This record gives sequence, C-alpha cells and structure tokens, in this order.
Amino acid sequence: MAAILLTATTAACDGGGDGDEPSPTSSGLPEPQEGRLTRLLGDGTGEPLTGTQPVPGAPVALPVFLTVEPGGDLLGSQWRRSLFTLAPGGTAEALGDEGDRPWHAPVTALAGDETVLVLVDETDTATLGTVSLDDGGFTEVATLTDGVENVPVSGLLELPDATYIQWAGTWWTITGGAADPTGAEPSTPPVEGIVASARTDAGVAVLTDTELVLLDESLQETGRSSWSLPPELDGQTLTAVVGDGADGLYATTATAASDGGGVVHITPDGVDLLAAGARPDGDDTDCDDADTEATAAHLALPIAVAVWQERLVVADQVCSSLLQLPLP
Repeated sequence: MAAILLTATTAACDGGGDGDEPSPTSSGLPEPQEGRLTRLLGDGTGEPLTGTQPVPGAPVALPVFLTVEPGGDLLGSQWRRSLFTLAPGGTAEALGDEGDRPWHAPVTALAGDETVLVLVDETDTATLGTVSLDDGGFTEVATLTDGVENVPVSGLLELPDATYIQWAGTWWTITGGAADPTGAEPSTPPVEGIVASARTDAGVAVLTDTELVLLDESLQETGRSSWSLPPELDGQTLTAVVGDGADGLYATTATAASDGGGVVHITPDGVDLLAAGARPDGDDTDCDDADTEATAAHLALPIAVAVWQERLVVADQVCSSLLQLPLP
C-alpha cells in the first residue's frame, strides 16, 4: 500500500464534474445527493489548502487520513503538508505551517483535544507518534516491528480499558493511553488473520480475508459472519475502514495501479456496494470525480473514509478530493 500511495505524489488532476456543484445547506456544507458522489473539498488543481477557505471550492493536496475531532470538526492531513480541519459551518482550515511532514505511507489517526495520535506505516516498520493540533509538530512515541504480513489497513482502537494498535497482522497495547502515550507493547491479537478493524458502538468490528468478526469492549467475540467484495471490485484491496455506528463497517478499496476504487458497507447481513468506478479512460490527468453517479464513480484512489455530519466522507488521494455520499 505504501507503493500505491507514492504514485499519488506525481498526479495532477482536472476537477470538473458532470453536473453543477450542489448548493450549500444552512450549515454551509453542500447537501449529499442520493446516488451521487459530490464534492466537499478539492478544486481540481491539486494545490494545497492554505489559511481558511469556504467549501466546496477550497483546494486540498493529496489527503492522507480522515478522523473526527472531539469538538466535531473533520480532521485530515495533506501529503507532507499541514493538517487541516473541515468545520460543520462550511469552512476548511490548514493547521500549522507548510513544513515537511512524516506522512510517508498509510496513516491512521485518533484525534484528541490537543494532539492527534497517528500511526505511520512504512511497510517493514511503523511509527506511533503524536501530532500537535497547534503547530503540527510530530513527536515519536514508539516503533513497531515484526509485522507478519503486508496488511494495508491499520487501526487505532480506543476502548475503556486500553488503546490498541492493529498493524500488519500484529496487535499492540499503547502504554499511557491515547491522551498521553508513552510506548507500545506487543500483545496477542483477539482474532487470527486480522486485515482491518474499527471501533463500533458496542466494541470492535474486525475483518479477516473472509469473515466479519464482532467483539465487545473487552475484545470477546459476539458474532461472526462471512464477507467478500462484490464482483464490481474484483482484484481490489481494502484501503480504509470506519465503524458504521452499529455492528458493521464502511470500507474503501482500490486497485494496485491507483486507477479505480470503491466504497462498500459490510454488515453481518452482507456487503452493499455504495460506489465503484475508475478514472475516465484511465487517464492520469483526468480526475472528473465529483458529481458522478455512485455506481459509475470516477474514483482513482479512495484512501480514507469517515462518518461525519450524517454523511460518508471519502478521500480520493490521487485526485486530491474529499467526496461525500449520503449514509445508506
């Protein structure tokens, strides 16, 4: 997955759409459109977000992760650039300066009041650290080693008794907790063969290659069901997951060539396809990814997903876009 992400650093995008931009709601955010992917951030230039700008016309450069702050803002990072927030009132703001950042590979994050706990995956190792929401400064906390397999989706899971890391087939307990981490200690995974995990309302949802396994907050199994990607996403791999607020997951997928992807909803009842498609004609410079039919979406590399403000937000990294779908 690190190799997939690195292809994004040289991509340039045109940001038109096949329809008009949706009108902002009274909150300032564009309203999600049933059956369509519409734009929250990204003006088609791939230029970085700087300062404070209104959506949906504000730019964003190669978004890396998405998470929700305790105060309700959506938080993300631009590749090797500043963190940014998107407020429910309809403004996007870059945080800190534009100095080099340690976002060299897939990142998962857990936002606190003053810092963001992040995991930087560098294939053979991973670095746990914190990023200041004040100045964007990065503080290393621990180095993870001995990944047993190349699993592209990592997880930071805050539970009542501890905060856990799921990374590359391994499981770790963060010492000091999420707010003031001091290190990470390896521990036994609660499920064999984890490829992705996310916090749910009742505990944790875990994906293996073939099963969705539900755990309670003490990591005891409460349910198990089979799952597989739909035929439209054949050959794609998971790139991100987030809990759906109940007992399932929303997930994004992508091809190894970063020229197509999808969005699915995985529950014990099955897998629903929410969006799927590829860049038109496979053209690296054509990122006509906004205001498209979700079942024929012009996706390149959906790399992050979040549930925010009663909508699903998807970061298309190669096309420097934050897109939205209505919740199913």
